[in-house]
Amino acid sequence: MITLDNGKQKKPKVKKVWKFAVDIDAGFSNPGADLKEAFKGGLAASIGFKTAFLKNKLWLRPVGGLKYYWKNADLGETKREAFRTYKAGLEFQYNAYTKNNYTFFPILRVDENFSSNNITPKSDDKTTTAQFNTNGKVMSGSSYSIDAGIMVVRSGDLYVKLDYEYYKPELTVSPELIQEMLTAGLYMPTKKVYNCSSINLSVGVNLNFKK
Repeated sequence: MITLDNGKQKKPKVKKVWKFAVDIDAGFSNPGADLKEAFKGGLAASIGFKTAFLKNKLWLRPVGGLKYYWKNADLGETKREAFRTYKAGLEFQYNAYTKNNYTFFPILRVDENFSSNNITPKSDDKTTTAQFNTNGKVMSGSSYSIDAGIMVVRSGDLYVKLDYEYYKPELTVSPELIQEMLTAGLYMPTKKVYNCSSINLSVGVNLNFKK
C-alpha cells in the first residue's frame, strides 16, 4: 500500500482577501514661487478608490482632485481671479509603522493636471477706468506633477496628510489679453513656464469596505 504522498501533506491554498477603501480629503494649499505673488492660499481636495497589495502593506489609489486659488481684485471694477487645476493620477501609500492607534504612511503621487487662470466680473459698478478688460480664461495649460509626503491614519478611519507637490506647467496666454497688453505698451510672451508647486495640509476620512 502506498501512503499518501509518503507522509507529506499538501498545504491548503490560501485565497487572497482583497481589501478596498475610499479616501476623501480636503485642506489648505500654500502656493510657492509664481502663484504666491497672486494668491495667499487655496483649497486642495481629492477622492480616490484604493486597494492593497504586498500583504496589505502597499495601497494603490487611482485619484481625482482639485486645487483652487482665488481672490477679489479691483481692476477698475470688482473682479474675481481664480487659478484652478483639475487632477487625475495614481497615489502610492506604504504602511511603514504603527504606534498605538496611529499608522504612518509615506505617500508618493503622480498626476496629469489641467490648469486655467480665470477672471470673472463680480459687479458692473466701475470704480476707475479699467486698463485691461479681458475676462474669462486668460491662461491655460497642462502638465504632470509629482507629490510626496506623509499620511498619519488614526484607528483606520480619520487621517492627516502633509505633502509637497512639484508642478511647473507651461501656460498659454489668451490672444485677447496679449493684444490688450500690447496696446498698453506692455509685452507678455504667449507661453511661459510657471512654478505652481505647493505645500498642502489636508484632513480626510478613510471608508473601508469590509467583508
